[in-house]
Amino acid sequence: MGEPLFVACLCAQWCSVCRQWRAPFDALAAQFPAASFLWVDVEDCAAVLGDYEPENFPVLAVQRGARLLYCATLPQQPAVWQRLIAELAALDAASAQQYATRLAQGGAALPDLRRVAAV
Repeated sequence: MGEPLFVACLCAQWCSVCRQWRAPFDALAAQFPAASFLWVDVEDCAAVLGDYEPENFPVLAVQRGARLLYCATLPQQPAVWQRLIAELAALDAASAQQYATRLAQGGAALPDLRRVAAV
């Protein structure tokens, strides 16, 4: 399966939905101990995120290594996020590459989130 997942929730402190979603996101992190989880305030990390600006909040972004596998808003339903993370964690290397290629072709412009973790 390769490198572990890097899962980020992109949010904003001013967003009440994001603030309410923090505890369920942290609970999801406990369910996937092999993955790295990061709560990202887009305003605090604007320099690292560059031109990326989410259309809505919260945004779930999932990487494997440097490959972005998923990046979109999702309803604040832990079961939906859990299923998606489990599906992405189970991908073999070739399937992960296909996900990343499709996402890149769709215009995803999110930088490597591992850089955000280093901030």
